[in-house]
Amino acid sequence: MTPERASSAAAEVVIAGGGVAALEALLALRDLAENRVRVTLVTPDADFVDRPMTVAQPFGFGAARRHPLERIASDLEATLVRASVREVRAAERRVVLRGGNTLSYDKLVIATGARMLPAFDDAITFGENGSGEAMRELVDGVERGAARRIAFIAPTAIGWTLPIYELALLTARSARRAHVDAELVLITRENRPLAVFGTQPSRTAAQWLRALGVEFIGEAGADVRPGVVRIEPGGRSVPTDGVVALPLVRGTLMEGVPADEFGFIPVDRHGRVRGLEAVYAAGDATDFPVKQGGLAAQQADTVAAQIAAQVGAPLTPAPFRPVLRGMLFTGGDPSFLRTRELADPDEGISSLGPLWWPPTKVAGRYLGPYLFGGTAREAFGPPPSGFAEIDVELGTAERGGQRD
Repeated sequence: MTPERASSAAAEVVIAGGGVAALEALLALRDLAENRVRVTLVTPDADFVDRPMTVAQPFGFGAARRHPLERIASDLEATLVRASVREVRAAERRVVLRGGNTLSYDKLVIATGARMLPAFDDAITFGENGSGEAMRELVDGVERGAARRIAFIAPTAIGWTLPIYELALLTARSARRAHVDAELVLITRENRPLAVFGTQPSRTAAQWLRALGVEFIGEAGADVRPGVVRIEPGGRSVPTDGVVALPLVRGTLMEGVPADEFGFIPVDRHGRVRGLEAVYAAGDATDFPVKQGGLAAQQADTVAAQIAAQVGAPLTPAPFRPVLRGMLFTGGDPSFLRTRELADPDEGISSLGPLWWPPTKVAGRYLGPYLFGGTAREAFGPPPSGFAEIDVELGTAERGGQRD
């Protein structure tokens, strides 16, 4: 994967961000553009954190692994700049950093992720600093019988709701193992459980909720007050000993970059930022409504293919065709959920066996195999019959008329 040292004529590509979309874009550029680009990764973060695994930590299995970005950048012959981008001067093809320094670019990829804001004062906002410890304390209370009535809330349709299902199911499993009769309720704007995945995966999620005694309340909002949650519409009051909620998701807002009312960056199907030349965006920073690591990786692959083609790589870039993949933790064997395309969610499927390989939380064409490296086969074994090392549906570019 490591390219030859880029020549002096190579295009300067700046990637703003240090999460899934940023690293997937870096890896894809190294594969598709090779030594036609020099890449600079700009992020205030020291590590890439495997955030989808944070739901497992309060329940004593799994961990959010940390990967030093300095090592990743060095491995991929990229320059790491520990800073945040404050402003984009597209006419000059320069970015201004928080400290005042500037960087020039030929192509810019904005992959800064989203801001997370608490939706309620009287709730654990999962994903905030300290929320894992707070969740562990709540689960301890459930297991002791001190907290029996818990509400789990997805406050908005924008974002990614699967973690709140996992938290509810894992809490229910913990209560059952402790022989505690808990009253758990899940409140969401969705009209059915995990509706974005389509009919069959939604049925699977509903079956898990019923089996573990979690009440589903769909197409509903919530007003959280101490000791009670009021459901809207209808006004039903649900007594609670604790509330767990997902955050509100908002864009990061960068001077010189267009944004919608929620701060997200408008992009076309190739990831190009509308109204700006040579500027692309991928991942949670964009106006695509579903904020999920696998989709962020697919957006990044789309952007990388566009840039690679423009700097002379022999490929024909394809537009973003989202295929949603999710691994649902239930406390037993995980359920694998997948849509064929979000445009046709009724084609979704669910399975107790892997639907992609390696079977990681973030189904990225490059990032999953890279992070596992040579340990992928040791951890998971060889791909089952019929699997490529990476599901071919993750491809976003064609080379020489053949799907990559």
